[in-house]
Amino acid sequence: MRIKPFMFLAAAGAAGLALVIGNDALAKYEEPDYSVDRKEGNFEIRSYPSVIAAEVEVTGQGESSANTAFKILAGYIFGKNVSKAKIAMTVPVTEKLQPEKIAMTAPVTTRVGNKSMTMRFFMPTKYSLETLPEPLDKRIRLHRLPPRKFAVIRFSGFSGDENCRKHEEQLNIWLKNQNLETTAEPIRAFYNPPWTLPFMRRNEIWVPL
Repeated sequence: MRIKPFMFLAAAGAAGLALVIGNDALAKYEEPDYSVDRKEGNFEIRSYPSVIAAEVEVTGQGESSANTAFKILAGYIFGKNVSKAKIAMTVPVTEKLQPEKIAMTAPVTTRVGNKSMTMRFFMPTKYSLETLPEPLDKRIRLHRLPPRKFAVIRFSGFSGDENCRKHEEQLNIWLKNQNLETTAEPIRAFYNPPWTLPFMRRNEIWVPL
């Protein structure tokens, strides 16, 4: 079936408008000012400065758990704090999946199903730990993260578990080929609001080095 020229132009125009809107929306949000030490295709080695983060740990690792964690942190920056102050949203929002723990029992070792997820919002650089409002929700922790170095892979598409795990594996293979050792579990970083078209999304996997 042939596509009429005006239909093609309309579709291209809509995609272009979506791209402009998406880029403009992303530009509004503050992002940690990292430096790129090395780049190879979609892979990068980045150095991040010390930053302050608000984080919460929730039980489970699925979409429901992520939504729960996001609502808790969003409540904090939207005014659910002692000062009732609003804090600007930043990017990215990060998720770290905690591996399932092993508990020793007698007479055997059993696996306990207590997987969890830690989500972080980075705080705007104008704040210090002393000037940030105190959370009303005591599950939220505010702390300063030290400078870190990460291996990163960037990709588009949906931020579901399957897409993230596929790119985690690609990053692991690249790290192995580069003879680089990791120091902790991978972190998933997401930059876009949920209405962003999949091909325009910026997702990343960070692995601490």
